[in-house]
Amino acid sequence: MEYNLRSAAPEDLQVILDWVTSPEQLRLWGGPALTYPPRVDRTWGEIGATTQNTFSLIDAASHVSGLGQILLREKDTAHLARIIVSPALRRNGIGHILCQQLMRVASQRYGTTGFTLNVYKDNLPAVKLYRSLGFIIVAEDTEQNWFRMQLRVHPLPAL
Repeated sequence: MEYNLRSAAPEDLQVILDWVTSPEQLRLWGGPALTYPPRVDRTWGEIGATTQNTFSLIDAASHVSGLGQILLREKDTAHLARIIVSPALRRNGIGHILCQQLMRVASQRYGTTGFTLNVYKDNLPAVKLYRSLGFIIVAEDTEQNWFRMQLRVHPLPAL
C-alpha cells in the first residue's frame, strides 16, 4: 500500500487521540506536559501543532495511518516529535515510512542534514525503529527516563 504525507488538520488529531486510551499512552506519545483526557482543541495547542509542523501519514483510501511533527531547533537540524502509528498497523514498517517521509520533507523544505528526537527508554519498539533508521543515542535523561537520539545525513545533491 502507498502512503503519503500531508499537513495535519485538527480532525486528524482526533483520529490519533482515539488511539490513545490511557494517561501512560498519552505520555509515551506526547510527553509529560499533555493533559489527560486529551481533547483536540486543547491537545492541538499543547503540542504546538500547526499545518506547517504537523503531518499526517495517509493511506491510499485517505485514512490517517500516522502522525508526526517536524520542529526546527537549529540551523541544519530538525527535531522529530510526537510520532505515532495506528495500533492496527504497528510492526508493519509504517513507522519507518512515516519517519523517512518526515525527514524527506524537512530536508527538502529546510535543507536539514541532521535530525534529533527523544524517546522514552522503555518504549522499546520505538527505540528499535529509530536505531534501524540510523539514529544513535547521544544523551540520556535518567530522571525523565528518555534518550535523545540523533542522525546525521549527507546533504541532498542540488537539482
